[in-house]
Amino acid sequence: MNINYTTENIFPVPIHIFNVNGFEKIQNDLIDYAYDLKNKEPKGVLFSNCGGWQSSCFLVNNENDILQSFLMDCLGEFPPIKKSVDLIVSAWLNINPPNSYNSMHSHPDCNLAGVLWIKTPKDCGNIVFQSPFDFQIHKEVESYTEEFKSQNKYFHKYNFIPIEGRIMVFPSHLEHQVKPNESKEDRISVSFNIRLK
Repeated sequence: MNINYTTENIFPVPIHIFNVNGFEKIQNDLIDYAYDLKNKEPKGVLFSNCGGWQSSCFLVNNENDILQSFLMDCLGEFPPIKKSVDLIVSAWLNINPPNSYNSMHSHPDCNLAGVLWIKTPKDCGNIVFQSPFDFQIHKEVESYTEEFKSQNKYFHKYNFIPIEGRIMVFPSHLEHQVKPNESKEDRISVSFNIRLK
């Protein structure tokens, strides 16, 4: 039998990736900023972090703050978002020493969530996204060839290696975790929530 086969992917889950050119020029200042904030707020906040430190949440609106200004500049250049849509951003810093990680979670009460990787030594832990349909598609996914799954990014979970100077933005309902830091240095990142207005 002669069959002509194609695949169309509908209802995708977009993962927006920003790679900041020249990040190395501001990286050390942001690392110092993170440790200064930790010294001012040593207890931190416990949410998804297991063994690491998280700052309390702050609104990103201060152009005179180096981190907030940097985030505002980067997120202000968000190509697929209409210019008429305002982004209300709140953020917090994460410092994850060796063996610490972030458990599976989502970001309720916002539309998009994201992360900026500031310091990512080798083997510091990948970010892992869980398919929002994992339970329903379990048998289906297991039935496909590895080639088909790879071509269509159709898995139970999907990993990204953290890269310094990279920002990832994703739908806030998408469950994710950050694997244990297996390096000998701290992993430093900024997580944030975006409300679209």
